[in-house]
Amino acid sequence: MSYGEGRGVEQLLRARELAEARKFRESRELIDRAEPSGAEELSLAASVLVRLRDPEAALRLAERAVRLAPEDWRGWVTISDAELMRGRYDSAVAAGRTAVRLAPDEPQPHRALGGALVKIFGRGPEARGELRRARELGGRKALRKPAPPAPWVFVAFAVFLVSSAVTLVGDWPPEVEHTCVILRPLSMAALFLALRGPSRAGLDWRRRAAEMRAAHEELYGSGGPEAIRRAETVLTPWGAATGVCGMLLAAPGFSGHPLPQWAAVLAAPVLGCLLLLGAGRWVHWWYGERFLREVLLPNPLVKVDCAAAGALLGGAVLLALGDAAEPQWRVLFAGALAWFVLALLVIPLVATVRADARTRREKAVRKTADPARAKAAPRPGGDAGGGAGGAGGGGAGGEAVDG
Repeated sequence: MSYGEGRGVEQLLRARELAEARKFRESRELIDRAEPSGAEELSLAASVLVRLRDPEAALRLAERAVRLAPEDWRGWVTISDAELMRGRYDSAVAAGRTAVRLAPDEPQPHRALGGALVKIFGRGPEARGELRRARELGGRKALRKPAPPAPWVFVAFAVFLVSSAVTLVGDWPPEVEHTCVILRPLSMAALFLALRGPSRAGLDWRRRAAEMRAAHEELYGSGGPEAIRRAETVLTPWGAATGVCGMLLAAPGFSGHPLPQWAAVLAAPVLGCLLLLGAGRWVHWWYGERFLREVLLPNPLVKVDCAAAGALLGGAVLLALGDAAEPQWRVLFAGALAWFVLALLVIPLVATVRADARTRREKAVRKTADPARAKAAPRPGGDAGGGAGGAGGGGAGGEAVDG
């Protein structure tokens, strides 16, 4: 992207360079001191905030930018990236289409649109076409995401690969195998959390947590489709933790040295209480009481998680009291591993597919209820003026129809 000259632009360009060099705190300090006012400065500041993985702050500036200059594609690209980071894929696609329409010969709009389409079920061919076009226009560097994962994510991925290879291949000492059995799900959970959640790079932990809590309460506290979608995935780490606890209780018996009866009888209820209380306190603190009581608790997945925890932890107690043999412990371990995979991968995927289907149904209902509005609706990506209005209403493409 090319930007003009000026003291404010120079300061923001320096902030972008620092963010690309992973000097997040220095970059954040420059952004905090900057006072962008024009569309160019707002778009640049928003793009830096995307690199700092702060999508809410980036979205606010990018929306101001497109209101001032709806024909400037850079603001729409940043909106698409920020909405994608927030998990609002339809809005990300709509903003990406607008950016492509405004600048069809620039690589970044195609990269943003392709990255958003990848997240929507059934849009793989179109996504690959957009990414191919971005590479043709800008080379391989045009495909780089604006907020690449931290280096330790690759370390966690390497730990997962090594632990998986050790547990599946070869004859290793029991200590090594037990260590890898524990490291495998933990590294998978670390990967999932790192890739799913923005980190607000450049902020200290207290300010980072405060900003994320405020953003979550604003976005999900009032209910609606976004809150329902979040409720279907918010217990993912706790479901995965239940699977890990089940594997930890079953692993000694799996190897022929089960826990003593008193240890199993004591550990299972303690772990169950810690999981239940920890999940409730964390959701209350992170999303607010209204989300916990009105959105999350009525969700049927809460009952499913509780039933799985009771089955796994209660099964460990029953096997310990019954002096079970290795095959029974092996079955419990397999059940805990299966639940871990379900909670960490399958349930979030199903929730995403259901949310996309629900969104398509709602759009079809709106079209049927208001044919005149559907006929006058902008084509995919929307026109510049209509898109700017959508951004001002709380997200790009809020009224755009994703064709």
